[in-house]
Amino acid sequence: MVAVLHLAALLVLALLLVALWRLAWRPRAVARAFARQGIRGPRYTFLAGSLPEAKRLVIDGRRRAPPLDAGCHDIMPILLPQFHRWTAEYGRTFLHWMGPIPAIFSSDLELIKEVLTDRTGVFAKDFMIPVLKVILGNGLLLANGDDWKRHRKVVLPAFNHERVKSMAAVAAEATECMTQRWCDQIQRSGARQAAEIEADRAIADLTTEIIGRVAFGTSHEEAGEVILLMEQMQQMGTAATLEVAGPILWYLPTRRNLTVRRLDKLLRTKIMEIMEARVAAKKDDDASNCGGSYGDDLLGLMLEAWSPERQDGKLTSKEVIDECKTFFAAGQETTANLIIWAMFLLSAHPQWQERVREEVLREFRGVDSGGVPSTDVLARLKLLHMVLLEALRLYPPAVYIQRKATSDVVLRGIKVPQGTVISISIGTLHRDKEVWGSDAVEFNPMRFKNGVARAARDPNALLTFALGPRACIGQSFAIVEAQVVMATILGKFALSLSPAYVHKPKYAFSLVPKRGMPLVLRRLQG
Repeated sequence: MVAVLHLAALLVLALLLVALWRLAWRPRAVARAFARQGIRGPRYTFLAGSLPEAKRLVIDGRRRAPPLDAGCHDIMPILLPQFHRWTAEYGRTFLHWMGPIPAIFSSDLELIKEVLTDRTGVFAKDFMIPVLKVILGNGLLLANGDDWKRHRKVVLPAFNHERVKSMAAVAAEATECMTQRWCDQIQRSGARQAAEIEADRAIADLTTEIIGRVAFGTSHEEAGEVILLMEQMQQMGTAATLEVAGPILWYLPTRRNLTVRRLDKLLRTKIMEIMEARVAAKKDDDASNCGGSYGDDLLGLMLEAWSPERQDGKLTSKEVIDECKTFFAAGQETTANLIIWAMFLLSAHPQWQERVREEVLREFRGVDSGGVPSTDVLARLKLLHMVLLEALRLYPPAVYIQRKATSDVVLRGIKVPQGTVISISIGTLHRDKEVWGSDAVEFNPMRFKNGVARAARDPNALLTFALGPRACIGQSFAIVEAQVVMATILGKFALSLSPAYVHKPKYAFSLVPKRGMPLVLRRLQG
């Protein structure tokens, strides 16, 4: 008995020593090692790291910051006040702490390019908020290593030319229905021939419908339930990103965590039922010698590579479901934000709105027999394309991303230990005057007149869709959808900001207008 007690005491002592090493000694040793290399930052506090100071700066900054003028696009001091303050104090590259985890923040474009273009896998994607992995799914967006390669091989055909063209048809049809509802609303307004709409809600509903039809088709009533569940989980993800207390909260039985788990279980059950129904229908077709496929939407493509058990080159049931969740979360949110901020920018800069409208009315007429805007037509919308690129620069859906070093590495001459997070502020980089010129915080679509590669002093300066092997494979999908939606809207309506609009963007799950985007629509004559 005495021996057991001694053993238990030794075990407790060992655990305490490990905890002290991880939570006290190692962080201080890491901080000293970085300091010897000239990298400093906010001090480490036991267990919490820099999070208490970051939370204080965020709360203080957002409380004190007044709304901006609609023509002001210098939004980073409001969005990430902690990094804005620390950059001023410690320089372009500094050390901060996510609890006991060291993190290097840098606005050095060369350092960021080295991280994003790495092909060895040493800088892996890693979400510090576990609930987001449940919500987004461990699909192409978050997978690493061989899993990522396998997923990419399966998903890549979803973004070929024919599928993007099919998506454009869905976007055109859905947008026509939305604009008809707006026309009816304006008609009911009487002689004013104008109406105010909540553009952020309308566009979110539109992109949800588009991505839902592209992902799940229209042949299943269950698809509507799946989309609703995904929307509810996405709202939970937004709430999770606002918590600075750390990932440990995910493992507690809070109301939100229990709700997320319940919704996730229900969502997986619904998608699995659709999958099994499609498999059964295909077996019936094969048995009757009719042939056929699992469907021409994303889920149908995933089922072509589905195996209930893990096999080389195949996706398991869980992985198929995760890819559907990833496709919806990434595709819907990114495109909705692009369209909303493009509408805002053209409302705030009416001279550009007129220029783009003239181009749309002149060029956006050629559609094929199915009502699909042709590739040639979209290619001629050069001014609209430039506006969309400038919207992606000034208001990227993700203003902040992370990578994590999977082994010790030397990064731009800095020795970085395994486990260190690399913090990348895309919004800050997109406003770097050394890269983008003296007008970096101004709206100037003409900077893209010669293409993305020649818009700045570095051809890889636009990082909205990331860079290198992990760059977003759906970027052409998002741009085409936004072109179709924006061209349809601009051809029918003049846009202006409502007096109720407050320009104070916020960043949670993505960059959104804090108090919505009320716009006044005036129907064009003719």
